[in-house]
Amino acid sequence: MQALKRARAAVSPGSAGAAGAAVRLSRREMLAGGIGAGALVALPDLSLADRAAGRSVSAAGPGSRHVLLYGTPEATAFPGGSVASAVSPASRATSLPAAKPVATQLTSAPVASADQASVALVTVDTAASAATVTLTVVDAASAVVSKQGSLTITGIADGASILPTPVFAPGTATIALVLAITEPTGRRLARKTDPATGMSQVIQPVTWTSRHALAYFDSATESFAGPFHLGNAPALALTAAAANSSDLFVWATREPQPAKVRPQAPPLPWVSVFPLGSGQARASVPSPAPWPASEPVVTLATGDVARLVNGRAVQVSSAQTGEVTQTTIAPLNVTRAKPSAVTMESRPDGTVFLTKPGIGRAVVADPAAEFRVTAQVDYPYDVATGKLAGSYSHGRQYFGLYQLPSGTLLTLSPANPRLEFFSPGLSLLGTAATNLHVSDVF
Repeated sequence: MQALKRARAAVSPGSAGAAGAAVRLSRREMLAGGIGAGALVALPDLSLADRAAGRSVSAAGPGSRHVLLYGTPEATAFPGGSVASAVSPASRATSLPAAKPVATQLTSAPVASADQASVALVTVDTAASAATVTLTVVDAASAVVSKQGSLTITGIADGASILPTPVFAPGTATIALVLAITEPTGRRLARKTDPATGMSQVIQPVTWTSRHALAYFDSATESFAGPFHLGNAPALALTAAAANSSDLFVWATREPQPAKVRPQAPPLPWVSVFPLGSGQARASVPSPAPWPASEPVVTLATGDVARLVNGRAVQVSSAQTGEVTQTTIAPLNVTRAKPSAVTMESRPDGTVFLTKPGIGRAVVADPAAEFRVTAQVDYPYDVATGKLAGSYSHGRQYFGLYQLPSGTLLTLSPANPRLEFFSPGLSLLGTAATNLHVSDVF
């Protein structure tokens, strides 16, 4: 198994092993980007790090670059997550600057492009009967905003909420947005009695209904097409989505309806295939359970799309017809009480890397051979030899570990300095502080 390009694992106190890592592809060199005053006016809730801090080579030393942190601030007056940038040193640095804010009040988690070169951030500003959705693309290496565009959605009910999911279409300038629009559709007065006291009060229950819409951002022109309303209400808000160079795949589920006569089976998800730029599906077929939530979804070298479900099976949707086939990954077909976030990521040779930290196991599978497992490791051990490669302990507790594209290791701690950078040989390179409780690193 080739050396890991990125690691993400729960690390025991005092240990910094690179176990349970998930592969990511190498980042491409990016053109330097920037943001003008017009964009700042259009999106005032983006707090940008200054341009000097956004250069690939920083004061921390030659070859240093930035790393983007996503999480929740320690103290904030607004909902939503935030993104900050920290310097990733290439050599020993006695003191690193604290992470600087990049964006706040994000409506959904950031999404990275397949090559990890860019990260998409989305904010939603709602007003009476309308909402403005703003997509911002950040250069992952320099933490500089490179592209930005806004889309206005009209004709929605007051009080509606919009959950956006950005999807990079590999090999194109297109970023698709899957928008879950949830609106209040029924308000009424009702009297509710407290059984303990007998006291009653008048309340106003609200019925909520979700539907979906699509929009497409052209990063070359920084313009949007859409929104294209799918008219699939009532539906569950949560979706899963992926894209290849020509199509967008969307998993959605009809909302269960009360049975009038006898209990009914839960509705199946449907996977629909939309040509990029279109709101009309060219194929739509049932997909096996579970309902879409946060399962890893990747685009394969063939253009087909794979979804990892229940932490043990891969569902592949055909790029031609959308038809779904399912394969169980035997080494991952182990159920334990300890929950964990499974991952699945593409590798440069066309295989996929899957990890299941709850059972301490990772595998490489070959989609071209019906997901035959070509390598397996029970970590924390070196992936190539199966032996412990090294360890480091100085009394601190880590809850996250990431291997950056440069090979540098980043650990996350509960208290400041939350960020600690290590060389691949586990030599401490430097520490930095951040006010974010970090949940992901780009």
